[in-house]
Amino acid sequence: MYLPLGTFSPEVKIGFVSASRDCFPRELSESRSARLLAETEKLGISLVIPQGGCRIIESKSHALEAVKQLNAAECDGAVLFLGNFSPEIEDANFVKMFGKPVAVMAAAEESVQSLADNRGDALCGLLSATLAMNRRKLLDQVYLPHDPIVTAKSGALAIQRYLKVMKIVKGIRGSTIGLFGPRPRDFETCNYNLASVASLGVEIEEYSFLNLVQRVQELSKKRGFVDTIDMMKKDIPNIPADGFADRLAAYEEALLSFRDELKLSGMATQCWSDQEEVLKHVPCFINARLAAAGCPVACENDAYTLIAELMGQYASDQSVTILDINHSIPDDFASSLDTYPIEDMIGLFHCGNTDPKRLVNPQMKHQFIMKRLMEPDTPPDITRGTIEGQIAASPMTLLQIQGDGDNVQACIAQGEFLDLDPQTFGGTGTAYIPGFRRFYRHVLLGRFHHHAAVAFSHCGDVLFDAMKLLGIEQIHTTIEKPLYDGENPFG
Repeated sequence: MYLPLGTFSPEVKIGFVSASRDCFPRELSESRSARLLAETEKLGISLVIPQGGCRIIESKSHALEAVKQLNAAECDGAVLFLGNFSPEIEDANFVKMFGKPVAVMAAAEESVQSLADNRGDALCGLLSATLAMNRRKLLDQVYLPHDPIVTAKSGALAIQRYLKVMKIVKGIRGSTIGLFGPRPRDFETCNYNLASVASLGVEIEEYSFLNLVQRVQELSKKRGFVDTIDMMKKDIPNIPADGFADRLAAYEEALLSFRDELKLSGMATQCWSDQEEVLKHVPCFINARLAAAGCPVACENDAYTLIAELMGQYASDQSVTILDINHSIPDDFASSLDTYPIEDMIGLFHCGNTDPKRLVNPQMKHQFIMKRLMEPDTPPDITRGTIEGQIAASPMTLLQIQGDGDNVQACIAQGEFLDLDPQTFGGTGTAYIPGFRRFYRHVLLGRFHHHAAVAFSHCGDVLFDAMKLLGIEQIHTTIEKPLYDGENPFG
């Protein structure tokens, strides 16, 4: 979504309705709903509750009125709480008429006393309700918690998690991404299928690299960039003082102008080698600064990884980056690695596009490989602009999407960046991902390309369920334990 800079995920508005079957006391749903809502308030969660009798659905007219009120309140999703057995046909009618993701959960019995005289049988009712939804082909818009039979406290936590899932769903379905220039010829791996991107609800604005160059030139003629340069120097004090900062600032202002004009969620730009030859710098530092502000910019015009970055940003509610799944770790890398299986260690690298605050002692340098090709016999000039340093120790989630016909498939892996000097160039981190080498062999090879989005937290849990609601059928993970078909391995 187009968010204010410095914002990393959208706000979501969620409705709440309960349901009651006519042969069970309505008061049972009312009291259980009240306890659940009291627990959500303790978590700071405010839900939209329809007014009148439709707050507890007993009939089709109740379902219709509840939908009318929640849509009028512009709710992004809803919680349907089965306070007792509930009327399964009306449960399905509510989901059908609402047309947006609905979290469905049912009340657990509270005590022996409740079994004696106030039993709700919602365990049974949820079977009937979900079967009615499945018969109407509605389960693809239904979110079921890990354990959908909830107490007031566990139900509140399930709603809290559902809010996080819905941030991703709303953010992606409301996203427009900007692409500038073609994919580099040698990076066929980064090409994308428009239909597969559209299957997620993402819109694309495609422009030529020339459009970006013209915007840079126009802005350079109109004004100076003192304020932008001052902000850049706060991030990286060692920016060269030979006018190079003006080149970087003009590029940043051009990207931001397109962002505001087209209401972009993020961007992907051409590199290798037009960027360097025409604009006289690499894009890395500016990509890092925009990602740090909540507007990720992917390298090599990689639309798929840009979308994965947005998913990771909305899931973690903080800045993300794009890194190559790059190199194996040699046996003599560090004596402190005896406790880690070396085959599950990985060097994650990119030229230098990661938020400087994520790096240990970040420095502006030049792109080592590009200089070797483009400026072999002179001091670095047009290949300058990378941000190099060790990616600091932190939890991490690696994710990627890739075309699968006119749809997409996805992969998710969780691990950690270790506090180790990567002993190589670039913005590089040494990561441990349990089960990585088997994951690489059986999942990544032949399905996914070398780029990956990286979030700096463990957010595979909400990503997995959000991807399911987004319609992604194939979600590959590193988890080794046997799973039921479709089961969330991070839960």
